Amino acid sequence: MSLMRYLIQNGLIYDGTLERPPFRGDILVEGERITAIDSRISCEDAQVFDAGGRMVTPGFIDFHRHADLAVFSPEFGALELAQGITTVGMGVCGFSFAPYTEKSDGLYSYTLSTHGPDCTGARYTSMEDYLNALRGLSLPVNVSTLQGLGAIRLAVKGYDPSPFTAQELRLAQHYVESALACGLRGFSTGLVYLPELYNSQQEIISMLAPCRGKGSLFMPHMRDEASRLPQAVDESIAIARDSGMALGISHFKALGPDNWHGTLEQAIARIEQARSLGMDVTVDFYPYHGTATTLASILPASFLTEDFSVLLSKIDSAQSIERLRQCFLHPGPQDERIDPAFRWSHAMISGVSLPENRCYLGKTIHECAISAGYEDEYPFIARLLASENGSVSMVGLNISPDDIARIARLPYSMLISDSLYNITDTPHPRLYASFPHFLQQFALEHSVLSMQEAIHKMTQLPAQRMQYTDRGVLRPGFFADILVFDPHQLGDHATFTRGKQRSTGMDLVLVNGQPAWQKESMLCRAGVCLN
Repeated sequence: MSLMRYLIQNGLIYDGTLERPPFRGDILVEGERITAIDSRISCEDAQVFDAGGRMVTPGFIDFHRHADLAVFSPEFGALELAQGITTVGMGVCGFSFAPYTEKSDGLYSYTLSTHGPDCTGARYTSMEDYLNALRGLSLPVNVSTLQGLGAIRLAVKGYDPSPFTAQELRLAQHYVESALACGLRGFSTGLVYLPELYNSQQEIISMLAPCRGKGSLFMPHMRDEASRLPQAVDESIAIARDSGMALGISHFKALGPDNWHGTLEQAIARIEQARSLGMDVTVDFYPYHGTATTLASILPASFLTEDFSVLLSKIDSAQSIERLRQCFLHPGPQDERIDPAFRWSHAMISGVSLPENRCYLGKTIHECAISAGYEDEYPFIARLLASENGSVSMVGLNISPDDIARIARLPYSMLISDSLYNITDTPHPRLYASFPHFLQQFALEHSVLSMQEAIHKMTQLPAQRMQYTDRGVLRPGFFADILVFDPHQLGDHATFTRGKQRSTGMDLVLVNGQPAWQKESMLCRAGVCLN
């Protein structure tokens, strides 16, 4: 059987690197790989795509998407390909859906506001089971997963806040060893989320002991992204150093106006000191000034002192509401410090499941509390969480655009979306438009980066970070994940008030050498599991 050949002609080629400036030329694809790149290529039996002077780049890599369940949906892939995303990474922020034990009960309901509904009902008792399920799919894009340490703690201890016993720690290490045996490249944490916020620094280091000498990646959602951001960076560096791992800090930012600029600079100084000492440390970021998370995730650590299901059962009692109020107004040493007045006036409800709560969508928590007849926000928060079984999503407009630009300029930073797949009429726009938005706002409109630098942060850099071999660069012998587009024609339509607007203008997308997207529609499913 002869290989299919495709010839992309007359393109302005950005190869993904910073070493070679953009150049006009042709690319020949045979089978899954690029076989030639030159100023002019002739191949009589190839199907020709005339790029007509448009940009030709490697496929974009988004290694931080909460698609762990969405990947099983028949609709998965269109949002990604429309943006030029050809490779998706999952298992981030400590969340993965393996291993699963009887102690993991509640995982699927509590993550409804981040990962969306479970469309299969399958339960994966091991990472091997989950990977086999991925390999059995007809994938529209390439996918890979990290092992979430939160999933491991949940499988071992449930929502029990007590420290690991020696036996429990051995079981957690066994799950880490199993992930390594499956070929997983890294491990993630979500240290602001239940149950991982109960993990001490030393417990995480102990869990990761099997990773020493394996060339693995530690990718934390850090314990604090506000006033204690520098200290959270210190903790992440210490964990990676003591575990013998590379460090990739997830969605790096400083939350709240009191922490903009100065606190961020302190954190950057810590990172650059570690890099100067030879540590492999990188950061990633998304190109929006608003976060997307769950309402439960911003509950103070000082409030979360018992099993989450128990806490939810009584959270709307007068006693719990008052305790919640005091924990926010008088934060403890482990609590995130953001001015409450600013937080509630800049945090919007973005996802609920009950029809009676839909009236709150798109409104700030402050506005919701007033409309519900409360004197302050805390009874509203408690009763909304109680009615939704803890599964409420929100958007927080709490990041400085100047800080995002500062992070984008770091030579070791790279783009992600941190997309959530919760079913809502008001999703964060990063799900639909992160990559076109980044090019439009950071390269074209505001010139934060050159186009070459921007492409580099979406292709070669993330491929190197995630150890995706032979991807992220347009080079003979590399896999043919290739985009053709005019950056001025990319449609970045999604906003915070109208998030469900798919990107447009991606003329051609090849995944593993196959035309996967053209004329705003999916042509085939040519993705593979990279684990």
